[in-house]
Amino acid sequence: MQGWDENSRKPGEARGLAENDAVYDLVDVIEEPRIDAIVGGRLQDEIMKKVAEVAERVAREQFPGIAERVVREEIEKLKKSIDETP
Repeated sequence: MQGWDENSRKPGEARGLAENDAVYDLVDVIEEPRIDAIVGGRLQDEIMKKVAEVAERVAREQFPGIAERVVREEIEKLKKSIDETP
């Protein structure tokens, strides 16, 4: 592409290839997984540990608000049922 200018491209617009751009096969840029991380199930152990940490953090952040909403709704139901009984 003669005269291609990076600054002339609009945001979000795809960039075309220039004559001197290198094109790589995926095998050239993707690293092989580390065998030592997979051996003995250590990778799975690390994944499970991270999942547990994230789940606990989400629970600690979300459960108090959910519990408060449920308790308030139940209190309103009880108040409504008391008001409706003669």
